[in-house]
Amino acid sequence: MPYVDLYSSDDYAALWYTTNTPYNNVGGFDPSKPSIMILHPMFLCSKWLDNQFGDFRLDYGYNLIAFDMRVAGKSVCRPSGKHDSWVDAADLAFAARSLHLPPVHVLALESISTLCAMRFALLFPEMCLSLTLSNIPGPLERDKWFTTGLEELLQSWCCASDLESFEHIAKEATRFVAGPSCDDPDLIDDLITYWEVELPPTKSQRIAEQLNILLNVSSIIVRPRLRSSLPAFEANTSVKRSPWAHHSTRPSPPRTPAHPRSYV
Repeated sequence: MPYVDLYSSDDYAALWYTTNTPYNNVGGFDPSKPSIMILHPMFLCSKWLDNQFGDFRLDYGYNLIAFDMRVAGKSVCRPSGKHDSWVDAADLAFAARSLHLPPVHVLALESISTLCAMRFALLFPEMCLSLTLSNIPGPLERDKWFTTGLEELLQSWCCASDLESFEHIAKEATRFVAGPSCDDPDLIDDLITYWEVELPPTKSQRIAEQLNILLNVSSIIVRPRLRSSLPAFEANTSVKRSPWAHHSTRPSPPRTPAHPRSYV
């Protein structure tokens, strides 16, 4: 199975990935084509990227790869209170390094994926050629009404006592994922069916970690560096250490991603 193992003394994750090659591996990539890393939406996984992988313009002109985030899809991980968007960005960097990927274009779809993509570009600029972000969460979404809504969603989802209760909250969650104007009954049924299988209340850890990423997102502050015309970036985050000390795959290429001093 296409997994990348990432581990340290107190943490572990195995990220599942898929590509647009016949054998679903990076060995089939065409070195003459640029590569795109696609990040899936919140509460979903790379299975829901068929429109992107099935687009002839992308499939023919690019090497495509998508990772399931550590609490999504087929990826597995140890529960961690340190998990945030900075950790997700580090996951992608170490996974890309383990697979010896060249610098990639990043296509991020929806909230926590866009947060991860921006931090990936900030921490590892040499690995990111460009960013394409869809549905970036704005600062208004961190207002009290939004936070209260997410907390109620988390409580109702994780504590649903029967199938009827779960389907009720799942239907409300479809408005959060697909938008309040979504009236496609087939899409709504597909989302609810997927969540019943992949994110039932028995997997509340996955639901909680994804929502906590959005609830506890930290700001990225851009400040000018003295005596230089180039901007300096500082990360205002409560988690300042990557959980990865090493990984379980072959040694990396000569140039390896390194966390800036403000992050370590």
